[in-house]
Amino acid sequence: MRHTRHGAISVLVVLALALAGCGPVGPGGSATGRPPTSRSLQSFRIALDYTANVDYLGIYAAEANGYFAQQGIRPVVLPYSGASAEELLQAHKTDLGLTYPPSIPANRASGLDYEAVAGLSQVNTIAIAVLASSPYRSVAQLSGTLYGGFGVPSDKPILLDVFRKAGVVHPVYREVDLGTDAYQALAARRVAYSIVYGGIDDVTARLSGVRLREFPIKDYLGGAFSFPDDAFVALDAEVAAHRALFRHAMAALAEGYEFAAHHPAAAERALVEYNRTALAHSANIVTATGNATARTFLTSGGAWGAMKASDFAGLTRILVDGGLVPASKAPPPASDYTNSLLPDRPLVK
Repeated sequence: MRHTRHGAISVLVVLALALAGCGPVGPGGSATGRPPTSRSLQSFRIALDYTANVDYLGIYAAEANGYFAQQGIRPVVLPYSGASAEELLQAHKTDLGLTYPPSIPANRASGLDYEAVAGLSQVNTIAIAVLASSPYRSVAQLSGTLYGGFGVPSDKPILLDVFRKAGVVHPVYREVDLGTDAYQALAARRVAYSIVYGGIDDVTARLSGVRLREFPIKDYLGGAFSFPDDAFVALDAEVAAHRALFRHAMAALAEGYEFAAHHPAAAERALVEYNRTALAHSANIVTATGNATARTFLTSGGAWGAMKASDFAGLTRILVDGGLVPASKAPPPASDYTNSLLPDRPLVK
């Protein structure tokens, strides 16, 4: 499962030392100047926001192909934990995390000075899902039924807006927190509907014999749901203080995700190899979800990570109208993200 709805931490980077003598990112994504030695590599801890899955193809591709080392970084991948990226950032235990984009304007309005530094995907695949065998043929029918959620505050205003766009005059929202994957709760008929991510949840459900009917949220909310499924985030102050290190980290990740998009089979093998205990017996799931997900990583021009103000503008309006974010504290959409740490062109052909 790709999102932080499970209350997990996300991809993170902890600054061990200041990166001394580090020049700008040069052609091919490697740092200019002398090649790094093992002694000069800086520790770079990466914690996963869920159990090993194809969202991390770029991380393991970057490690397997030496992209981190080329940037002067020694990655240390940490297993899934229960703290959110925001909690880790606030505690100064991480420099980079992975979060659900609707959390960004909400948390910024509450005083957390952080921003998205890259979108993991370039396509929003988030959909409302019901069992294919259920009687629900339209989103409007779901108003008042039980939603299987993950304790994400932005779900309520977003889903209520979907219901209104579907023609429900007075929508009703009822939620229960799930302790399992969405498709499993749907299959057990614990809830009427939940949210799934295309290419992962729906593919995994199908391989498990569970058929879903999906209603892509962007079909109802349009540009307000243009944001990527997940985003890497960092504290504003840390980015300002250690810009060179962040640029090198994002260059390695960009090269890894671009490689994964062009060579999904090789990236899938790296993911399994680095996570044999968890994935050795799930090669079919890794292959199916990896092939479906890898193509969402890049823009049509082949670049990874870039975001835009419109990714947050409509979303912020929904959160304000839904009462989650006070209008007086709503951050300007352009302040929710930066593309300045990303390479200025694709690194993998």
